[in-house]
Amino acid sequence: MQQEIEKRLLWLKGLTIEEYYEAFGDAEQWLQDLEQSILPKQEDGDETAALCEKLTQELSVYPVWMKIHLLSFCMKCSGEVTYAEWLMQEILDADYDILGEYNKYFLYWQMSSSIFENTKLQSDTVDLGRTSLYRELYDAFCQALHMERFSYIPLEERNQDLVFLFTAQFLTENHAPTKTACDRAYILQKYLGRQVVIINTAMMIPQKGDMPFYDRKRGEYLPDYRSIRQFSFRGEQFGFFQCEDQMPDLNTIQMLLQKVEEEKPYCIVSIGEGDLCADLCGRIVPQIAIGTVFSQAAVTMARYQVIGNELQASDYRKLQILGTAPENVKKTLFTFTFKKQEHHLKRTELGLPERGVILLITGWRLGNEAGNEFLRMLERAVWREDSMEAVFMGLFEGYEKVMEGFPHLLAKSHYFPYQEDALAVTECCDIYVNPKRKGGGSSSAEALFMGLPVVTLPVGDVAAAAGEKFWVKDYGEMENRICRYCQDKEFYEEMSALARRRAEALTDSKTHFCEIFREMEQRPDFR
Repeated sequence: MQQEIEKRLLWLKGLTIEEYYEAFGDAEQWLQDLEQSILPKQEDGDETAALCEKLTQELSVYPVWMKIHLLSFCMKCSGEVTYAEWLMQEILDADYDILGEYNKYFLYWQMSSSIFENTKLQSDTVDLGRTSLYRELYDAFCQALHMERFSYIPLEERNQDLVFLFTAQFLTENHAPTKTACDRAYILQKYLGRQVVIINTAMMIPQKGDMPFYDRKRGEYLPDYRSIRQFSFRGEQFGFFQCEDQMPDLNTIQMLLQKVEEEKPYCIVSIGEGDLCADLCGRIVPQIAIGTVFSQAAVTMARYQVIGNELQASDYRKLQILGTAPENVKKTLFTFTFKKQEHHLKRTELGLPERGVILLITGWRLGNEAGNEFLRMLERAVWREDSMEAVFMGLFEGYEKVMEGFPHLLAKSHYFPYQEDALAVTECCDIYVNPKRKGGGSSSAEALFMGLPVVTLPVGDVAAAAGEKFWVKDYGEMENRICRYCQDKEFYEEMSALARRRAEALTDSKTHFCEIFREMEQRPDFR
């Protein structure tokens, strides 16, 4: 294998950028075959480490597009943060004459997606690198669009009845960021008296600037929304516009800039981060950003941010790069809206035991998020408590293969892929158990709403949503807390009642979002 690898690397190294792009399919297949060859040996990591070292030992002499391709492979296969940091630096250092703005924006989103899915790849170095890259790209697009032509519109010239709500992706009510966008639009229009226009910029993991990157991600897009001009949610009608799936497109961005300039909305509310289109429009009128990973400061050039946690040291460094004043970042309880529950199921209808305790682990990236340490903890817990079983709901790629390494857990587990009525399944469970990850806030709020106590480490959106009473310090304490819920009925009932009270606050957007919006619009620089 060593000779074959050396031969392949020598061939790839000699290709021009055009030739490498043409050969990308073959190169990607070769790397996929290499990954498959080491999968059975990944438990000890030696085989993976040796392969990654071989692929990168002469990295300094490879062209930049080949460096990025190989490092993204090593990052994905090894799960080592060292490769994520190395790759982030190579992207930052790459000459714009070789990798242009569209390429780097594509890479910004590929890196963002990769580190979001795998907590082992997360570090301050990577996060600050992403932030620096985004700031560079924002400045470059400002220059390309000649943003000096667009002046800030003062309060007295703005239409105080009109708000534009930007979102980088707009799907269905099963999609948490879409629910957040709809909920905030509803509150703005129903309770704050603003006419809301929802604009889907389609900037979430765009494919423009596509270049070699291992295991590339693609943003989901619903083309049917291109033909609608009104969107209905809970009895309210909103203006609606969706960009074509070819962003970032300078002509489209300029069209939206002109729309803002002509219609003069009171402000922009943007959902998520990394949305160049929303942030550029936010130069003309005030912009309030609501990050979908609400437990930390978002990567956005918005003048104002709303987050669900106190600012940490890493947040301050990020805000410094973005040029955002920390006093413009406001903490408030992040609130949720749920898709209406359509069914009430019995456990037996789901193949679950009528008696006993059911753990719920849910998410769309469980193959990455439910790592070996977490699964070992669950296996110990179900071993200790014979009446306990586990439900994995959402998407768990390679579920059966992964669970072969945890035979006792597998025997007491159930895998429910995509569920149209997630609340109906949640209602049949007893405890929501959260692996270490950034996301999961929406599903944990649904669990609390159903009276399920949450067990989570003190990191990420689930921790911010649930509150400190549901935190544990590590997986050892998580195991003990789960078992205590099984053994101590009084404690369980106490925490179940607390969960329902917490859910009341988490679903009260009318109070929390209205308060923070009114507070921000009183700031002198909002005018």
